Amino acid sequence: MKVIEKQVYIVGYRKTDNDEWETSGKTHGNLIDAQAAMNGLSKETKQQLKLFKFGMAVPVE
Repeated sequence: MKVIEKQVYIVGYRKTDNDEWETSGKTHGNLIDAQAAMNGLSKETKQQLKLFKFGMAVPVE
């Protein structure tokens, strides 16, 4: 059985260092789309932004 690694990216934001990170709940399948979404948010708001990357192994037959 082969295993591939799948990654998703989520853009997080917060107002100050003391706040918890929040997300819109939308995931992006590749880094370019996630960075484009992050750039769009940076123009709209002055909040802190961070890109979270999550991965998992998926079996392939």
